[in-house]
Amino acid sequence: MNISTYPDQEILKIAFGFKKHLKDKYLRTANNTTPLDEAFIYRFKALFYEVQSHHKTHESAEKTQKYLLTLEDLTDQARAYLIIFRFYLQKAFPYDSELSEQYGYVEMERIKQDHAEMRNLLEKTISIIHERNKFLVAAKCPDCTLEGILSLSNKINQVHDEMLQELQRAEEQKKTYKNNIKELFSLMEQIHTYASDNLKDEPEKLKHFVLPATNYIH
Repeated sequence: MNISTYPDQEILKIAFGFKKHLKDKYLRTANNTTPLDEAFIYRFKALFYEVQSHHKTHESAEKTQKYLLTLEDLTDQARAYLIIFRFYLQKAFPYDSELSEQYGYVEMERIKQDHAEMRNLLEKTISIIHERNKFLVAAKCPDCTLEGILSLSNKINQVHDEMLQELQRAEEQKKTYKNNIKELFSLMEQIHTYASDNLKDEPEKLKHFVLPATNYIH
C-alpha cells in the first residue's frame, strides 16, 4: 500500500474508524496475545489527534495574511515618504542623479512587491539621513518626513521579522505533520496486516481494520 494513493482526508477518515474500534478485545487472538498492545494503541490515538488537529487549523495562514496586509499598508506609507524625500534629496544634491535614482518610479514599484528590498532601501535612506543631515536641513526637508521614514523603517522591520518567524514555524509544523501522517499510516498498515492475518474468520471484526482499495475511495 502506498500512502500517496490515499488523500489526507481519507486517511483521517479511515484512521477514525480504526480508532473507534481499536480495543484489545477486537484484536486478541485465540492465545490472547497481540503485538498491538496498549502502548501501540496509545501511540495510534495520539498521532490521530495530532494529525487531525493540524488538518483542521488555518491559523498560520490567517496570521501570515494579516502580516502581509499590515506590510502592504506600511509600505504604501513608506513609499509616500520616500517620494517626498527624493524631492528634497534632489534639491540638496542637484548634480548627484544616482543618489535620487534609487527612489524612481520603477524602484518604488519593485519595493512594493519585495519586502526585503523595501527594508534595504529604508536602511540606505536612514544612512543618507544620518550622513547628510545638514544638507537635507539646508534644503528644508521637513522633520516629519525624516521622522516618518525612521519610524516606518522600524515598524516594517518588526512586522517583517515576525512574519518570517511565523512562516518558519508554519514550515516546521508542515514537516511535523508530514512525518506524523506517514507514521500514522504506517501504524494503520500494521493494523491492516495483523487483522487480515488473524481475523479472516471473523469478518464482522475484520471489516473495521482493513484499508480499502484505493479505487473504492470516494
